[in-house]
Amino acid sequence: MAPSKLTSACSLAFAAAALALPLQASALSLGYRAQPVLLHTPAQDVDNSKSFISQTLDTGEAGLQREWRSSERGSKAPVKALLTPSPVVETEPAGRCRMLSAEVSQRSQTEAWKVWFCQKGDGNWKISGLN
Repeated sequence: MAPSKLTSACSLAFAAAALALPLQASALSLGYRAQPVLLHTPAQDVDNSKSFISQTLDTGEAGLQREWRSSERGSKAPVKALLTPSPVVETEPAGRCRMLSAEVSQRSQTEAWKVWFCQKGDGNWKISGLN
């Protein structure tokens, strides 16, 4: 089975992705920040970040942290994301779901969030809740 792709609803501001895959940064409840770290992900890295999140949800071992880094951009530090998937939970109404914990940082600025994703019948993951 081919790896699932994140739906456009899951596009985190990571890329706003997850890390703001566009998930709106404000929806991540990151608190007040002039510009969230997630929004610093270079545009050319958005698709890569979405694929990484999807692969983590599809095949990531529960509790095992995985690291993603954006590309270097001149004097700007890369965005780093540490993703930790929870065990898969099967429910009658929602199907196959996982919580993804993330710690996103750039230099000394760090943000943490948790997002519930559920896999749809077409294999795509959709955000179903924020924690």
